[in-house]
Amino acid sequence: MAISFRRGLRLRARLTLAFGLGALLLTTVPSVLTYLLVRDNLLETREQSALSVATVNANQAQRRIVEEIDAGTTRDLLSNLRGVRAESTPAIRLDAEWISADPVVFEAPGNIDPDLLDLVSASDYQGAQMTYRLTNGTPVLVVGFPLTTRNALYFEATPLDDIEDTLSTLSQILIATSAAICLLGIAIGGFASRRLLLPVEKVGQAARAIATGDLTARLEVSRDRDLEQLTDSFNQMATNLEKRIQSDAKFASNVSHELRSPLTTIMASVEVLNANHRKFDEPSTVALELLTEDIERFRQLVEDLLEISRYDVDVNELDLERFLLHEFLRAITIQSGHEKLPIEFPDDANRIIIEADKRRLARVMNNLLENATNYAGGATRLVVKKSGLDITIMVEDAGPGIPEEERNTIFERFARGAEGGRRGSGTGTGLGLSLVTEHVKLHGGAVAVTGHLDGQPGSIFTVTLPEVVK
Repeated sequence: MAISFRRGLRLRARLTLAFGLGALLLTTVPSVLTYLLVRDNLLETREQSALSVATVNANQAQRRIVEEIDAGTTRDLLSNLRGVRAESTPAIRLDAEWISADPVVFEAPGNIDPDLLDLVSASDYQGAQMTYRLTNGTPVLVVGFPLTTRNALYFEATPLDDIEDTLSTLSQILIATSAAICLLGIAIGGFASRRLLLPVEKVGQAARAIATGDLTARLEVSRDRDLEQLTDSFNQMATNLEKRIQSDAKFASNVSHELRSPLTTIMASVEVLNANHRKFDEPSTVALELLTEDIERFRQLVEDLLEISRYDVDVNELDLERFLLHEFLRAITIQSGHEKLPIEFPDDANRIIIEADKRRLARVMNNLLENATNYAGGATRLVVKKSGLDITIMVEDAGPGIPEEERNTIFERFARGAEGGRRGSGTGTGLGLSLVTEHVKLHGGAVAVTGHLDGQPGSIFTVTLPEVVK
């Protein structure tokens, strides 16, 4: 049963982000509530104080205004009223004349909002108040009352810039605090996610090791009861998998080994028959040829299975020796019947020395050349290149090529590709390229297949091996 996961942010990133957003939410809500409560409290206190003082001052102005009062006397009266609350600036209208205690700070009627002026003018001695900004940008609370004498109106402006500065400072502090707590939450989330996902990471490392062939990889026994079941289940699964693979490998090795004896007898009998094939009629001769061909293919399959099984049970050892690469490749092409195959070497070919198991490396080259013969009409060129401290050997052909979707699977056991049955004779066992991979991997190298860069038909099999500097 396959379980699918949607691709997106990594789990660790999601956990860290969740911690950060949680911390931001937890600190933002109290910060906003704190700001609103402080603002409402400061404004309410200031409004109550300003309204109380303005009411007292309006009553005093009501009592002192008489018919013969002039502008100078009124300005003195307003200055005296301003002394009661220095931060407030009163203004009054007598008949059609406006007088302000400080026209620079609060000019009347220019700094009086028209809507407020209409409200005060139309009110029944109750007064009205309004908060707005003056033309210079100063926030003020303006309270106005109608007076009963000489069609007078009394206004008093209380600045709110100190409250605005206080709230601005408070908001900056709250924002900085929220940001710091959010960063702290992200840091805690990163640390916590790393600790929480450590067991998952170890499971991934163990699974990756098993996938690359290390069947002995196991998880350490955890002291955490919540992880104990996971650890035990994983280790039991890995143990069962190791036993199953070893059992299958041993079975294949035993079967291949047991097949060699009767196969040898059969091949000897076929050789006897081939020695007397002139005595047979035509149908018998054809049957003998088919039998000989299949017996040879069967022999090659058994040999390949035995070789593969040695890798499965990890009993392969390299018989390393140093030799000149160009001499080795020329000998391989001659022995395999490809003596006319062109080989391109770098300028320092006579100095390229590799350390390898000659038998296994010869098997690699023979399998690649045979693969090109069976499926691509034969190899067209061998190219040797140096890349840093590595040597690459490329076997090129001009066949139909290998589709990109098959290039990762062509080296698997018994994989011959979609074109396997249509290219050449198709007499391969399906293990040749798999053995190439195992031999090269045992040398610490790699093998791959690509197409021609110039778009020409065919394939390029590349074997990468480490060079030994002389």
